[in-house]
Amino acid sequence: MKSLHSLFWTFVAFLFLAGLAHAQYQNVGDLILHNGKIITVDDHGFTSRLGTIAQAMHVRDGKVLHVSNNADIRAMAGPNSKVIDLKGRTVIPGIILTHEHPYDWGSVHTPAFKKYITDDQVVIRVLEGSPQENARAMPGVVQEAVAKAKPGQWIYIVVTSGKNFEYHSFSNGGLGRQLLDPSVRTPQEMQIPYEKLDEWAPNNPLVVHSWLAETPMASRGQGASGGGLNKRGMEEALKVLPEGPAFQSEEISGRSIFSEIVMKDFYPQLVQIMKSSMVWWAGYGMTAYASHLYTPSNMRVYRDLDRKGEMPIRNMWTFRWNSEYVFADLFFLTDMATRLGEGSDYFWNGGAAFRTLAGGGDCTSAQPVPSSKIMQDERFAAQMRERQTRNCRFAPGTPDYDLVYKFVRAGGRFVNLHVTGDGAVDGVLNAIERATKDAGMTEEEIRAKRYGVDHTVLWPRPEQMPTMKRLGFIASSDGAEITYASPSVFDLYGERVASWVVPSKSFIQAGINNSLEVDRPIQTTTNVTIFSGAIDPIITRRAWDGKVYAQNEAVDRETALKIATYYGSYYVMKEDKIGSLEPGKLADFLILDRDYLTIPVDQIKDTRVLMTVVGGRVIHLVPSLAKEFGLQPSGEQVNLGGPAAQW
Repeated sequence: MKSLHSLFWTFVAFLFLAGLAHAQYQNVGDLILHNGKIITVDDHGFTSRLGTIAQAMHVRDGKVLHVSNNADIRAMAGPNSKVIDLKGRTVIPGIILTHEHPYDWGSVHTPAFKKYITDDQVVIRVLEGSPQENARAMPGVVQEAVAKAKPGQWIYIVVTSGKNFEYHSFSNGGLGRQLLDPSVRTPQEMQIPYEKLDEWAPNNPLVVHSWLAETPMASRGQGASGGGLNKRGMEEALKVLPEGPAFQSEEISGRSIFSEIVMKDFYPQLVQIMKSSMVWWAGYGMTAYASHLYTPSNMRVYRDLDRKGEMPIRNMWTFRWNSEYVFADLFFLTDMATRLGEGSDYFWNGGAAFRTLAGGGDCTSAQPVPSSKIMQDERFAAQMRERQTRNCRFAPGTPDYDLVYKFVRAGGRFVNLHVTGDGAVDGVLNAIERATKDAGMTEEEIRAKRYGVDHTVLWPRPEQMPTMKRLGFIASSDGAEITYASPSVFDLYGERVASWVVPSKSFIQAGINNSLEVDRPIQTTTNVTIFSGAIDPIITRRAWDGKVYAQNEAVDRETALKIATYYGSYYVMKEDKIGSLEPGKLADFLILDRDYLTIPVDQIKDTRVLMTVVGGRVIHLVPSLAKEFGLQPSGEQVNLGGPAAQW
């Protein structure tokens, strides 16, 4: 009876939370926007030309109907039209990020935790100071959480990169700020052994989770699994995801801990947190994105939202889960290879990518320069030397290479994978060339697949670009890597190789489609946005140390906007529906607080998104504009007390 009572109230809570979330989407119906600067991005070429810049736009039933001058569009207003005077404001297409993880970032979405989870469910505590401050605070925080928790209840400790992201050091290639700046590292003498977690919380499963942030915990040692779990936490985790030959231990040490394990008894709350994470990113201007579905719950939550019409933004998903075992089955291999494009306009498959546990590591042909400060520090020198000596991921004969070959030959689209190092890209290109040849594919069929990999850290070498161009190979570029990786790459490999970090200009000149990423959980901060974290870096090439690197790879603001919008739509294979503001396309657009095309370049990073519309639905709307337009303020950045709540 007690179990039925609990289920009943869980169901009631789910209906209540779902109702709250659904209410935040205002459908604008028939909308007239006039007296603005509407940048359509209807020129799709590899130039800085943006195409039509109009005064007004007509939206109806979630689509752009007309883009023209004020008089023509105003004349289309009917008795039920919502007419909005933009008062000169700039409108751009929605931003499309092609390697982003709102689901992963949901596990550190601290603003949402306060609304959707109580201490009676999971005891969550947050550390957001410097690495040194976090190390000092950890014992007291854990002890307070243990005192609050019931025996057997999960304790979840989140470590961030600081309230303003000021201690962030991560780089996808392991080439981040921590190699040169001690202030973002936890001193070795302050690191906390994992045995202390067992001592502090013997009766509670506990995890210290730090998505891309410096953790105060000491390393468990090479090859160890378990992430930030204490002994009791590991026992609980193994009940859900038992380790074995068909299980990648990386999943239990990171992506699965929150969604699959900590929240396994709180699915309605998990759904709301993950939807909240997407809505929060809509406040930055992201209206569509590409990402792997890393965990089973990721698929379940997004499918549930899509079937109910509640996906706030659009997601092209790619498969990645125990691929070496799953793809050993011919039926499943064929299913994934032929699933491309399947789904709705909010949730569809874009291919698959994979890395095996036995596949080696990313590697580079670049050689350290004699003057490198990093190579003089033995803590890091061995790690850097390994890039030249270890088995290279995707080298012919490796499990990863064989998987790429098998999947591509079966007709699959290989795309969306984290790759750092030109040596790994050599292997991917080789596998694709061989597989498509053996499959008898024409050049047109090959280019239509739009194979590609992501991040553009230490790749491509200039001589790889002709092959990329010939194959129609595309690149997703992590703009934030310019900020966080460039100083270390320059120190290690010199000026020539510093140009291998997000070479946006070279891609444009070669006619290679390249799109944009942030690839960081920026909702833990109030100081980073898509404009400051990704768009500004590809324009200014300025890094965390204040210096400019590889200025020859900088692009102008117009090209940066195309990279962030239309080129992203090509990556997610929806350029016929999104990426630009053209008649017949879906109405995904942003209203900005300043004129993107005329403000000084150094102000682009400060650009705010005042309104985000996806398919004619208002997902994000700041209070000042809501009052002016006669609408309700919307979005999690507003509702959960983010900076936008004061705009």
